[in-house]
Amino acid sequence: MKTYEVIKEVFQPCTGKQAPDGCEITEMRLEDPARYVQEQYMRERSVEYLATERDGSAVIEALLEGNRKHRYTFSEVKG
Repeated sequence: MKTYEVIKEVFQPCTGKQAPDGCEITEMRLEDPARYVQEQYMRERSVEYLATERDGSAVIEALLEGNRKHRYTFSEVKG
């Protein structure tokens, strides 16, 4: 299990902004970041996941109904 700084950004389509409408930063111990994100949306009717890497950090986006998007950035905490 690894420790990550997790940044969750929430984008709402109705605001028309490119910047996130909300942002949370937490520290978590996870075995699999992708599985963690998928578990957050088990009750959603339709979800598409996009996984990329940016500056050595895993970035996973959950695209939800209504053009809502939640972006998670996982940066491993070395310690």
